[in-house]
Amino acid sequence: MAIKTTYRNFLKNIAVGMLTAMFFYCCTPKGGNTNTVNFAEVAQGVGKEVVVKYTDSGRLVAVMKTPVFKDYTHVDFPYREFPKGVELIIFDKNGGESNVKADYGIQYEKTNLVDLSGNVKIITADSIRVNAPQLYWDQKLHWLYTDNDYNAVLKNGAKNKGAGFDVNEDFTNFKSRINVGTQILND
Repeated sequence: MAIKTTYRNFLKNIAVGMLTAMFFYCCTPKGGNTNTVNFAEVAQGVGKEVVVKYTDSGRLVAVMKTPVFKDYTHVDFPYREFPKGVELIIFDKNGGESNVKADYGIQYEKTNLVDLSGNVKIITADSIRVNAPQLYWDQKLHWLYTDNDYNAVLKNGAKNKGAGFDVNEDFTNFKSRINVGTQILND
């Protein structure tokens, strides 16, 4: 009788072991993927209607506004993302304002570079309008630039199309790499 009970327990243990193995096999994701969270893909902070002010020697030089702000400064190459667009207002030394708007922005902490992309529109303090698909703002060098095509309309109505430009923050030193346009000249 003891042998029958041991044999019966042995068969029950095998059956339970097989069911357990089948359960874990069936519940494991296919393709070797596991249900883990990669914290580098999760923002450590999220803000709504954020306004960031930049100063230099006590003078307000720029204001950045965004409807959504995501902070990824906990990753190896830290950055801040503006997935719903960003507006950048740059103040020159004479009190003039230049306005830059883009559909998306990302600010890299280690390089002090802001990458603005998607329908970038610039209106300078002296009414020059520039459109480009992408624009970089180097916060350390106080410089903006792009390697992409752009369209510009000067305050006198002259039009310019070009490929790539560099400009200082107050838009007084504009350097176009390649351009063509219609210029209006006064006699």
